[in-house]
Amino acid sequence: MKLTHISFITLALTLAACTSIPKSALPPMGAKILCENDAAKISVTHATARVNGCETVSSARFNLTIEPEKDTDPLGEPINNSAWYGFRVDPQGSTPLTVRLTYEHGKHRYHPKISNDGKTWTWLDEAQIEKIDENDVELDLTSDGRPFLVSAQEIFTKEAHDNWTDKIAARANVTKTSIGTSIDGHPIHMLEVQTEPEKEKPYVVWVGRQHPPEVTGALALIPFTETILEDTPLANRFLDHFNLLIIPMMNPDGVTAGHWRFNKGGTDLNRDWGPFLQPETRAVGNAFKRFESGEDRIVFFLDFHSTWRNLLYTQTDEEPTTPPMFARDWLKAVDDRLDDEIYPFTREPRKNSGKPISKNYMYEKFGISSITYEVGDATPRDAIDLSASVFAEEMMSLLLKHETGQ
Repeated sequence: MKLTHISFITLALTLAACTSIPKSALPPMGAKILCENDAAKISVTHATARVNGCETVSSARFNLTIEPEKDTDPLGEPINNSAWYGFRVDPQGSTPLTVRLTYEHGKHRYHPKISNDGKTWTWLDEAQIEKIDENDVELDLTSDGRPFLVSAQEIFTKEAHDNWTDKIAARANVTKTSIGTSIDGHPIHMLEVQTEPEKEKPYVVWVGRQHPPEVTGALALIPFTETILEDTPLANRFLDHFNLLIIPMMNPDGVTAGHWRFNKGGTDLNRDWGPFLQPETRAVGNAFKRFESGEDRIVFFLDFHSTWRNLLYTQTDEEPTTPPMFARDWLKAVDDRLDDEIYPFTREPRKNSGKPISKNYMYEKFGISSITYEVGDATPRDAIDLSASVFAEEMMSLLLKHETGQ
C-alpha cells in the first residue's frame, strides 16, 4: 500500500530537545562584530557561518557579500553553485532591518532559515524575500528584538554529527573508531555494526557529508541508519546476516568553515576517490582496504548528498552488479510504497564517467551496486525522515532476499 499523506512542516530541524525558546536563547555575541548600524549588529563567529563582506548602507540596511572558498576547482572548473551563507543578527531594538545578499561566483539557491536558538528552524516568509536578480536578493529581517541566526540551511555542525555518532556508538553491537583526521585535525569517525563479530558476514556501507552545504542528505542518513538499528523483526534479521560500516561526516573542516564545496585543501572530496590525495578521502580508502584484500566482503554502497530535487544516481541496467539489477529492483520497491505527493524521486542511471567519484570508484573496484542518494534542498523534512526509513526497509528486504533466498 502506498503512503499517500504527510503534513508539511516549517519547523525544519531540532538537533537537541527544546521544550521552549527562552528570551535570549543564543549566547552573547562577543566582541567580534562584522558591521553594525542603528538597527542591528551582524557577526559571523559561529560554526558554519559565511559572509565575506559587509557594507553598512544606512541606519536600517546592510549589504552582505557571499563568496565561495575558491571560485574554481583544482581542474579549473567553476565551483558548484552551492551558495552557502550564514550570519547572526543582534537587533538594537524592534526596528526595520533590510539585508541584501550579493553572490560572487554563484547564484541565490537556498531559502533562508531563521532560528532564535540554533536548534529549531523556520523558513523565512516568502513575503520577506525579494529576488532582485540571480545574484542579488533582499531580506526583510525585522524582528521582535531577540538575537537570531540566518542560514542557507539548518545548521548541522560537526559537533552535532559527533553527538549523534556517540549516541549510536552507545548501542549494543556498535563500535566507533577514528580512521584518520582532517587537515584541521578533526577525527573522521566510522561506526561498525556487528551482532556476531566472530562470524563472517557481508558488509553494507554508506558515507555522508562530503559536501558541506548538503544538509538534507545528512538529515536522510540519520533515519536511514536508525531504521536499520531499530529493534524490529526485519532489522534484527538483517543484522543476523549483514554487518555495517558508516562514515557520517567526511568533511568536518568544510562544514565548520561554511564552505560551498571543498575541504580545507581546496578539493572536492567527491573527486578524490581513487587518487586519495586528501587526508579525509585517504582515511576512507585505507578503511576500505579490508574489502580489497578479501578480508571482508562488501555488497552495497551508498553516498548521501543533496541537490535541487530528490534523485538517485545508479549504474545502468546494462552494467552488471552483484546483486544483479539491485538498483532497479530496490527503487521500484520504494516507489511502490511512496506516493509522489510525499516524496517524488527519479532514478538517473549513469555509466561510469571516469571521474574519481565515490559511486564510480566503488563500482569499478568491487562490482557492487553503488548509488548516490541525493535529497532535494527544499524537500519537507518530515518527508526526508519517512522516505529514508522506507528506503532502508526495502534495502534490507531485497538484500536479505539475495543473500538468503528468502
